[in-house]
Amino acid sequence: MRAMQRIGLFISTLGVLVGLSVGQSAPDGELMARARAATDALFARLLQRLNQEYQAGGAERGVQVCSQIAQSLTREIAAEHRVSMRRVSLKNRNPRNAPDAWERQVLQRWERDLKAGRPIGEVATWRIENGRRVYRYMRPIKIAMPLCLECHGTQIKPEVRRLLRERYPNDKATGYKQGDLRGAFSVTIIPTEVKR
Repeated sequence: MRAMQRIGLFISTLGVLVGLSVGQSAPDGELMARARAATDALFARLLQRLNQEYQAGGAERGVQVCSQIAQSLTREIAAEHRVSMRRVSLKNRNPRNAPDAWERQVLQRWERDLKAGRPIGEVATWRIENGRRVYRYMRPIKIAMPLCLECHGTQIKPEVRRLLRERYPNDKATGYKQGDLRGAFSVTIIPTEVKR
């Protein structure tokens, strides 16, 4: 009888522990899904817009889209998904895309991993920032298509280079090769934005 009671107590305790761990991880899973959905949407819409402009007028039109539309499109999609979102890079073109301390650490780790031949992937964590608990998520952006190199590579046409200098006098975002880490999508979600 005692053995049955112990087994029953063990099963009850195990059930409580499993319930607690599921309850604690469910919000994290929801937050990661939200961050992924936001970055998927931004990537798809930016790529679609860049392709349309490129077809209409080449790399010069692509530069214009990035300088005029990318920031506002990022804010619009972030609002749709109830997150704060931006694109960051160690070699930023727009000064607004300079990484903060945590983003810089993640980007530098990804750079080291790529050089060592290790795969890189998304990163998510809870952090205390400005006295409050926030959920942070980053997803790498790599130079995946030859099209990217027309504005970010080593052989940039003079007219594109001129336009880049006009729009971004402190541009650091050139010299890339295909497969290089360009930067990351960075998402922040504050607890008051979390559905409970």
